[in-house]
Amino acid sequence: MNEITEVQGKLAFTAHQSVLNLKRQMGIAFVEMGRLLKEIRDNKHFEALGYDSFQSYIINSELGFKRRTAYYYIEIYEWFVEKFEYELERVAEIGYDKLVRLLPVVKRTYESLPSPKMEQRIELLVGDVQELRPVDFAKKYKDKEKQEEFEDYLAPPEYFRCDCHGKWRLVVPIEDCCPKFLEEFYEQTSRKLHKN
Repeated sequence: MNEITEVQGKLAFTAHQSVLNLKRQMGIAFVEMGRLLKEIRDNKHFEALGYDSFQSYIINSELGFKRRTAYYYIEIYEWFVEKFEYELERVAEIGYDKLVRLLPVVKRTYESLPSPKMEQRIELLVGDVQELRPVDFAKKYKDKEKQEEFEDYLAPPEYFRCDCHGKWRLVVPIEDCCPKFLEEFYEQTSRKLHKN
């Protein structure tokens, strides 16, 4: 294995710092993009630019955005900068993809919680979206929705690929399963096993 020279180490560190700086600038740019698009939409500046609607401006101008992307930029700006008063750098640091995942959860939370608890709850959500893998974040908050009207909490099933066949294995306590589901599962597995 090659030893890293002092010069290589310095070059690597400098390149890494430049990447981090560009990432930060890109984050600030998407937040600023949201602010400007909101201004163009809200003040109908698109009309002065020759477009009959904001959607037409987004799609047909040299921007060439998808409609949903432009609205995500605006919503991120409205929710995190205007409503929750996050600093521009903080929003940029969280990142566009994570904020897009976070938006629907934040909107539901905002409608359901009283103001005093809101700030604390939003911070927890931001922490989760930064720490959890996208699939784990989605699973955690979709599972909570599915359990909202029930008194007792049931742990969601776990799943993994088996080593022997490369197929899915589910880990579910039988006592937590719906009896009707168990009957259907038994019938399907019986048919499958008798075929083979």
